[in-house]
Order: sequence, then structure tokens, then C-alpha cells
Amino acid sequence: MRRPLAILALPFLLSLPLASQAGPDVLRVGASQELMPTLETLVDQYQIDTHNKVLLIGGAEAELAEQVRQGTPYDLLLTPLHSTERQAQPLTCNGRAMQKLTLVKGERRALATDFVDYLGKHCIDR
Repeated sequence: MRRPLAILALPFLLSLPLASQAGPDVLRVGASQELMPTLETLVDQYQIDTHNKVLLIGGAEAELAEQVRQGTPYDLLLTPLHSTERQAQPLTCNGRAMQKLTLVKGERRALATDFVDYLGKHCIDR
């Protein structure tokens, strides 16, 4: 009796991953712990204003870099801007100079770009 029920439930179970993808995209942003106080309030307001979801994950810069090397699926990485960094894409927010590294392409890249644009427009120092 258990097998027929399992077979009947299989189409439902196979549809679950597709249902979870139907919801809004979640932008995965890795940020250095140093920037978290600056970003947390802005992320909250961004989510209210745009109805886009952001998963903000804080950590030490070296830890975030290692996670990226190991394949952690961040869409965007925000770290403090150090004056010696030549190829950094700078962003200043609430007196904090940071660099951004966009790690995705396509539609998710557009979502990451919109988020960075929002930060640039809604920071106190702009």
C-alpha cells in the first residue's frame, strides 16, 4: 500500500522545486563585516521600496574570498575599498568607500546592478 501512495505523490514532489523558483529572486550579497552596519538599513529599505529580496551575508574579507573560490553562489560581493586596489569599482555610501564585484550574468546581473544603483542613490553622502 505504501508504494502506490509514493508513486501518486511523485508528480507533486517533482513540482516542488519549480514552485520555489516561481517566487521573487533573492539577490545574494556577500559583504565584509566592516560594512554590515552601513548596509543593513539600506537593504531593509531597498526591499520595502522594490519588493526585491536580498540575502545579506557578512563575513571577514578573506573568508568571503575563500567562499567565492569554493563556489559559494554570491551574486554580488561588497568589501571595503583599499587605496592600493587598482581595478576596484568604487561605491561610497554613508562615508564608507567600498568596492563591488558582480559575480553573475544575465537577469541576475541586472538585479545586482539595480541594487548597487539604489545604494548609490540612497546613501546619505550622495
